Amino acid sequence: MFTGIKRFFTVFLIFICSVPLFAVEEYVAKIYKEIDHIFIIKSEDELNTVLSENNNDKYYYLIENYTEKKIRRLIVNNDYDFAMAAIVIVIENNLDNEQAVEMYSVISEAYEVQREHELEEEQKRLLEIARVEYEKEKQRKNVEKEYVSAGTAEGNSVYISGKETTLTSSSWKGALGLADVLWLHAPINDIETFHYGISLDFRYEYTLPNKMIMGVDAFGGVQFLSFADEEKKIPLVGDLEIAPKVTAGPLQNLFVRAGFATLLTGKSDKAPLTAEAVSDTMLSPFVGLKLEKLPLGPLRLDLGADWYAGHLFYNDINFAMGASANLEIPYAELERVKLTFNIGLRDKILLRDVGLENRASIILAIGVENVIR
Repeated sequence: MFTGIKRFFTVFLIFICSVPLFAVEEYVAKIYKEIDHIFIIKSEDELNTVLSENNNDKYYYLIENYTEKKIRRLIVNNDYDFAMAAIVIVIENNLDNEQAVEMYSVISEAYEVQREHELEEEQKRLLEIARVEYEKEKQRKNVEKEYVSAGTAEGNSVYISGKETTLTSSSWKGALGLADVLWLHAPINDIETFHYGISLDFRYEYTLPNKMIMGVDAFGGVQFLSFADEEKKIPLVGDLEIAPKVTAGPLQNLFVRAGFATLLTGKSDKAPLTAEAVSDTMLSPFVGLKLEKLPLGPLRLDLGADWYAGHLFYNDINFAMGASANLEIPYAELERVKLTFNIGLRDKILLRDVGLENRASIILAIGVENVIR
């Protein structure tokens, strides 16, 4: 019986002592969780609040030890920024914590080593960037020795060899009209004649760095075979013109032209009806507009209209103008040039005192132009 009573008191004492221990563990565990969260979000203010609020607690040493444990974990992970801030907060809340002071010294030394390492790595990175830039600049200078920068027809810049510079900064086209058939109508004596001849058309354009295009157009056509009665036959008809041009504002396809033209008209003593019916050779400056290279699928269309100011110097000509159109059909492209088939229409209208004189021709031509790379 005495043994039973002894066992009862032993169990009772153990129960009485364990209740405060469990209570302490639950209270401290709650603070531990707060510290865990603080070290996740790395909030210096919240850490200082937790330590200062529990600074006078009899179990503060447990809270302090747990905080130092979390700081050591940061040191292992090389997270010295928050570790430094956290150990300073621990020391400020307990100036007698010699272990925290020693830990501060260790963190400071490790932090300085890390900063030196980071500076070395940053210096290596900057040196590598400088080396790469040096190599690029060296290669660029080598390229410039063999190549030059040139603008394309679209206004871009590319490096090309010196011998190909003209392929990107300028363009040209020549067209030989193998058939230039002209219909001439004069109001007097009811003259309507057809003529056959040849023509040559040429244009050159240069693209400036500001994308403006300057150039020149030149055309010459002569019809030397006349299909008409002897009294109406004209031995020679044709026209010649040359016109510098420049793009109109931002429109790359629209050109303003100003040049000089000649309308040829041969006379024959054997054709008395043409003496008054057809105007003599006319010399005239002119101005006009021209649309070039309008895309129609793979085809390109040119349209132009000109006003001939020379009519102001001829008593029997009240107004004069010209119009042109050309459809370009590509059929072969070589490395440097492109071959095209061209169908062109040209018309000259002279409004005379006696009526309207018209010279309209259709031209079938073979063209060659440089290839823009």
